[in-house]
Amino acid sequence: GGIGKTTLATKVFNDGYVKHHFYVRVWVTVSQTYDKRAVLIQILASMDVKLEFEKTSDSKLHEMVHKYLMNKRYLIVIDDIWNIDTWDNLKLFFPHDNNGSRILLTSRLTEVVKHATSNGLIHHLGHLSKERSWDLLCQKVFHGNECPEWSIKPGMQIVANCQGLPLAL
Repeated sequence: GGIGKTTLATKVFNDGYVKHHFYVRVWVTVSQTYDKRAVLIQILASMDVKLEFEKTSDSKLHEMVHKYLMNKRYLIVIDDIWNIDTWDNLKLFFPHDNNGSRILLTSRLTEVVKHATSNGLIHHLGHLSKERSWDLLCQKVFHGNECPEWSIKPGMQIVANCQGLPLAL
């Protein structure tokens, strides 16, 4: 946690080219406790589908997601997925039209991502070096201005305590 998975996915999701390229873009957060109904509702709500969700069955929600995405080039970001079974359940929602649609997963568990992709790209994020951590801390605290001398020692202690995690910095 805190390595930058969601931050990187957000940058991709909000990129101008990505916005232009994909007809439908959906962001869904799964987390440790997977609730199929909640995920289906998140997907439909992000596609601006107007519906009384509480009166609609899970199977109807699934059908609606599948139908809405059919024949459209979509990008689905599934953020913070923790379980292989969750992925196996989620992938059934999305049509396979071979039209350039993509699914981007973030997970702290390599086995989940390896299971989810047979020929896709896996991008592993690593911890920042002390130098990169220092640069990020100075950028965030001093907004590009030079770091004052008095702040170097406590700043280096902060860098050490954060152990290369960008979110902690």
